[in-house]
Amino acid sequence: MVCPGYLAAWACDLYGFRRRTLVERVFWSVPLSLGIATIASDLVGRFASIAVAAALAVLCAAVWVATLAREWVRRREGKKLAIGWRPMGNAAALWAVAWAVFAVLSVVDFESGHRLYMSIGVQDQAARINWTESILHTGVPPANPGYWFHGAAPMRNYYFWYVLCAVTARWTGLGARAVFNASTVWAGFALAALAGLYLRHFLRVGDRLRVQFLRVALLFTVTGVGICLAVWQIAHAPPQEGYIPGAWMPGHISSWPDSLLWAPHHVSSMVCCMLAFLLAWMGGSAAKKDRAWSVLLAACALASAFGLSVYVSFTFFVLMVMWGIWRLAVEKRGAAVGLLALAGAGAAVLLVPYVWELLNGTSAVAGGSVLAFAVRTTIPPEGLLRTGLFAALAAAHPVLARNLANLVLLLPGYAIELGFYLAVLAIFAVPRWRGRVRLTEAQRTLVFLVVASLPVVSFIRSSVIATNDFAWRSVLVPQFALLLLGSEVLVGWNVDDPKHALKFEVTGLPRRTPYWLRSVTALALVLGMLGVGYQALIWRFLIPLVSANARVSQSGEAGDVAENAYLSHVGYAALDKAIPPDAIVQYNPASASYAWSEADWLGVDHQIAIASDQLFCGAELGGDPAGCRVMAPAMDELYRGETAAEARATCGEFGIDYLIARATDAAWKDRQSWVWTLPAVVAQKEFRAVKCE
Repeated sequence: MVCPGYLAAWACDLYGFRRRTLVERVFWSVPLSLGIATIASDLVGRFASIAVAAALAVLCAAVWVATLAREWVRRREGKKLAIGWRPMGNAAALWAVAWAVFAVLSVVDFESGHRLYMSIGVQDQAARINWTESILHTGVPPANPGYWFHGAAPMRNYYFWYVLCAVTARWTGLGARAVFNASTVWAGFALAALAGLYLRHFLRVGDRLRVQFLRVALLFTVTGVGICLAVWQIAHAPPQEGYIPGAWMPGHISSWPDSLLWAPHHVSSMVCCMLAFLLAWMGGSAAKKDRAWSVLLAACALASAFGLSVYVSFTFFVLMVMWGIWRLAVEKRGAAVGLLALAGAGAAVLLVPYVWELLNGTSAVAGGSVLAFAVRTTIPPEGLLRTGLFAALAAAHPVLARNLANLVLLLPGYAIELGFYLAVLAIFAVPRWRGRVRLTEAQRTLVFLVVASLPVVSFIRSSVIATNDFAWRSVLVPQFALLLLGSEVLVGWNVDDPKHALKFEVTGLPRRTPYWLRSVTALALVLGMLGVGYQALIWRFLIPLVSANARVSQSGEAGDVAENAYLSHVGYAALDKAIPPDAIVQYNPASASYAWSEADWLGVDHQIAIASDQLFCGAELGGDPAGCRVMAPAMDELYRGETAAEARATCGEFGIDYLIARATDAAWKDRQSWVWTLPAVVAQKEFRAVKCE
């Protein structure tokens, strides 16, 4: 994820790219590569194939190596090529290594005996890895691997990240899961590189660049003050099975590590959006040649952003409309607005095939509008709804009452979720609290983006599924702005503190913050770091703790999650070797818990008939959900125990080639059922796969 951006910037000498240090070139190359390679992979995969896209990636890497080799030879001949490592290159490299190690240890499974300990992220990542495998099998657009009703249905989702992962898996020969895990690391690098570019070219921090970049790296590990809520709940609330104190409330604002581990594609979409904004900003005062290239590259970035996350792209679009109006009406400057509008038009052209597919596909998406009005839930309102003030209203108008309760709790909820960053916003918003320092043009823009985003992230929600995914992901753009503003606050404090003796350009830096506010902000900073540590522990060790509790109590609906994960891993590995890659398989759709179903998603590298026996049974991502009314009851009956003849009839009706059974299935316990009477292709102690044609 360096080569495409490096070569593009080199070819057009983007903003003097060839004269910059090698380190700064890398900082430009990572987010540029993300913006270019994502849309390019989709278009090449769509009109040619994933194999052709992989071949072009290899060619691009070869040209990049040749370009670097040529420059290195010229350097030995006396031509200048500055590396730009010092000062503080070692510290930045240490941060990069620490992030890579942390990310990898957070997402991989650990095996002990006959148990496989997964991280909690498997709840989301299992399906995404499965979608990546579907692209490797079916190309672009991919088939929905979780639903098969009289044939394959195209996936209706923002799937560009999985296309990029599939292309990488094809040319590297690595498995889809290994590539997806690595993509988490690269998304973090892209975020850090973008922050560095903003410090240098947007905030123009000058000679404090490297010190301030390390402050940004520190702030990546800071979240809100929800750790206080977690401690209080652990101390006072009765324990509940499957409940995580203080973590992942309905409208929580994720920390940066949390967002990167759960949803690297959403973070990458934000990176592409803000890269386009930076290119337009710089282009507003650049030469004509750089303006043209800025528009082209920003168009690629915006097109990539849309296919990576519709939610982030929608938020960015709304913010840019508001910013454009403010920029023209208040700031009286329109060059950057015009360039960004041109880039948006270019992105629309690049997205025509993808949008046409969404609008004209044969799939029927369950539900109505993708977005709806609702007040963001920051603190669960149930307690407030039981009070006398709200109880009567809740009985007569429950939706209205909930929205009003959420509105009352919105500000305290933001105080908990933002913590340090809310204090930063207050410092920049109140002149007295920043020493009456006049804000720079860039700082005013960042503050505007944060304030303008509040109505969007507070009063719009996603309505496709019960989870308000929009609330979690739309806040990424203002979070990035607050990250940069937070680094300004920290450096400003260091300049004021005689112990640090930092002598930098201080224009625009907040100075002489009141002692009480500085103390509160510093406390929130420490609590935010503790909160990220708590989230990291939950992420890595929750499922092992659930497994250990299941073994000790010998109860619990889910049983030993780690043992099931191991059995699934071994069983599906054997199944993949025994059956054709285009075979249709089916496991028990009535899984005991999400951890069990995710083990199926991770293991099965084949098309399945239905993903679950619930309402839409996998058709949410493409396909006619009418088939669920027929297939879900039939599968439930099958796994309760049917004869071989009945199983063959069911398989014949729905096009299923192989059935998978485990020792926990009711049909397993019946020795006269299809589990034991149909021919087995995989026969293990607690996992069987039988041919059902």
